[in-house]
Amino acid sequence: MKKDKRFWVWGYTLDEVPGNSFFVNGKTSCSLETAANYLGCTNVCWMNPLHSMDCLTEKKCERLQELETVLCGLTHIEHGFPGSGDWELFYRESAAKIAELSLKFPNIKGAILDDFRSPGGPSEDMTDEDLHIVNAAMKDINPDLKLYLVHYHTRQDFGQLENCRKDFDGLSIWSWHSTDYFWNALYEDQILQIRRTYPEKEIIQGQFIHAYGDAGGAQPMDQMIMQCDKISFALENNLIDGWCALQSGYFCRLDHRQQVEYLKNFWNWYRDTHTIL
Repeated sequence: MKKDKRFWVWGYTLDEVPGNSFFVNGKTSCSLETAANYLGCTNVCWMNPLHSMDCLTEKKCERLQELETVLCGLTHIEHGFPGSGDWELFYRESAAKIAELSLKFPNIKGAILDDFRSPGGPSEDMTDEDLHIVNAAMKDINPDLKLYLVHYHTRQDFGQLENCRKDFDGLSIWSWHSTDYFWNALYEDQILQIRRTYPEKEIIQGQFIHAYGDAGGAQPMDQMIMQCDKISFALENNLIDGWCALQSGYFCRLDHRQQVEYLKNFWNWYRDTHTIL
């Protein structure tokens, strides 16, 4: 199997096994680095810092040293009950801390701002100037780092990013609700439009192994198969630059085994049959 820098895994490292992971019901035995190794990925979105500045330590970063590229989640904390909307944002502070760590851990290549301006989310009211401050806080320390924004197909207007395009380097794009209509009728046109609008940006298409935006549970296999077909077409035709699977904590679950094994086999087939010159 060839290593291909276009493939990513999104998730959390574990401090104990089995242990707790955000957005995973119950315990999990699959840490982020284990999931990356299973799928043959050299790139990860490490999301522990999303919920705590305390995760941004050298000891934590050492766990991921064998990986080629690590993007660290920028920190926002919900102080009330889940869904209360009582958010405190530490984007500037965590961006600076990530940049400082990157000077010792060169595989830290940037940061990712989850759910950027998503309705009801922590950064819903974030201004262009706010984003500029976060980007500057990181790049003033290490100008080689990149800032990625999470955005959602159909739920958000990608045109709203026009005025702040100088302050992000890539887009991590997700379909919250997976439907036949979206993937068959809308996806190709939308990803083509995004590519034409932001030709200078790196575009990473996300894929949910766990159907968070629908009924929960494992992604239905008919949707999984269709997503792989459509995303691989986009990758083949340079409409996207990368493909990210979310999230590592569900990889070890028996009720997600079929989905995870299908993705592993599909990625191996794609990488092993496509020549890289």
